[in-house]
Amino acid sequence: MNYSVKHTKYPPKKDMVRAVSIQTGYLIQSNGPTSCTLTYLAQVDPRGSLPKWVVNKSSQFLAPKAMKKINKACLKYREWKQRHNPGYKPWLYPEQNTLSSIPMSELSIQHADSLENIDESGLSEAREERGECSDEEAN
Repeated sequence: MNYSVKHTKYPPKKDMVRAVSIQTGYLIQSNGPTSCTLTYLAQVDPRGSLPKWVVNKSSQFLAPKAMKKINKACLKYREWKQRHNPGYKPWLYPEQNTLSSIPMSELSIQHADSLENIDESGLSEAREERGECSDEEAN
């Protein structure tokens, strides 16, 4: 499971909208020696000016599509892993992890209701500077 956190090295930016993961993750439950149930939970606030209906509609096809891709990858994983560094399993052997870690003391929970309110009015100017404005915005 994961959730958004704040970090001083990555503050909010005026020309970006940062989504918030309230609670997101996977739960894998065994149904026997060759079967399992995969549950995906995503409680996310995309922020910005997306209409709720767009967010709700997209979640109806994005999550199932992701699950189908994961299922397809899982069916091929055993064979693939035998050919691609079979002993490398950092999720089982943390000492194999070469990624840098961030001390927990540098993080704080990013609650959706306590987010910094970023003024999005400057977004159209930032897009204009990059040449990304629409015909309606240009008029």
